[in-house]
Amino acid sequence: MNQPLFMLYIQGCSLMMKQAIYLSFALVSLVIPFLSVFAKESIVYFECSQLYSISTKAYESNVNTLFTSLISSASISSFNKFEISPQSDVVYGLFQCRGDLSYHDCKDCVENSVSQLKKTCPKSTSGTIQLEGCFIKYDNTSFFGVEDKLKVFKRCGPSIGYNSDTLTRIDDALAYLVGKTGQYFRVGVLGSVQGMMQCVQDLNVTDCEDCVLEARGRVRSECETSTWGDMYLGKCYIRYADGSFRPVKGIGVVNINEDLHGGTRKSKNIKKVVGIVFGILLGTGVLGFTLSVSVKVYRIRVKKEVTIVRQKVEEVQREAHAAREEAKAAQEEVKIARRESESQKLQIDTLSRQRDWYKSMSSTGRV
Repeated sequence: MNQPLFMLYIQGCSLMMKQAIYLSFALVSLVIPFLSVFAKESIVYFECSQLYSISTKAYESNVNTLFTSLISSASISSFNKFEISPQSDVVYGLFQCRGDLSYHDCKDCVENSVSQLKKTCPKSTSGTIQLEGCFIKYDNTSFFGVEDKLKVFKRCGPSIGYNSDTLTRIDDALAYLVGKTGQYFRVGVLGSVQGMMQCVQDLNVTDCEDCVLEARGRVRSECETSTWGDMYLGKCYIRYADGSFRPVKGIGVVNINEDLHGGTRKSKNIKKVVGIVFGILLGTGVLGFTLSVSVKVYRIRVKKEVTIVRQKVEEVQREAHAAREEAKAAQEEVKIARRESESQKLQIDTLSRQRDWYKSMSSTGRV
């Protein structure tokens, strides 16, 4: 065989093996920890304004027309905005579905949102509702294209303490999400950390980037050492989670580590290689071996985490024992103080009796 071609063949086989091992790890990591627990129609938050001020029936009619338009449009689009003003009492409204939803799921989510708004904000001038899968807002004043970075809602998970490895992965994942990509929706996975960001598409790209940068800063500041955090601003949100604690729906599509190191530029070649590798590995049994190795690695990681938890429990137990010893010492001090007090009281009683005896003797002239 020609030497250059032979070397190329060897390099290709090496690359295929590496990609096969990576793929096996990816399969295990996606199947085991990243199982979603959130329904797309779960309510995150809602806001309602004051009641109608004037022309109640006309405005109510326009709001109902808007709701019908939102539901209809959601069957063919993940975002749209409308201005309803047949004669007077104009109403502005929009919907934004999460970027990974199908049009069918988007329509279901919007339809459910409209139903919830009718129940929670009846006869309100404006209303906003955020579900896990979609966002709806309407008002009698135009808000289209207006940047809104005010905090609307926040959730933080339990603290993991200052675990430098996990916190570094969280920071890297959030940095990836807010990178200047011109995207209104982005998801990614970095190790066990998952992330998601989305803007409402009436914003321009620059305002979207400003919004998610603000959201990232707030969630890292206010959720600091939390295992997961959600930060919702007026026109965007950002979310992260350690997958072993709280998976986020829709995440697992993009591997951040691969993307940061040029994985997207190589994606076409990798797909070809993976296809070839699967054919080879299924015939040779190597795939089973790599999956077995992946499971062993996962078990080692779990054992390590269990060891850390056990160490923390032992530390708490030691602190509790020390506290009990301090309590015993304090009780002894109280007993000593009580005995001293009783001794002093006895001395006072003795002196008092001596004083009384001296007085009685003095009064009879015996002293």
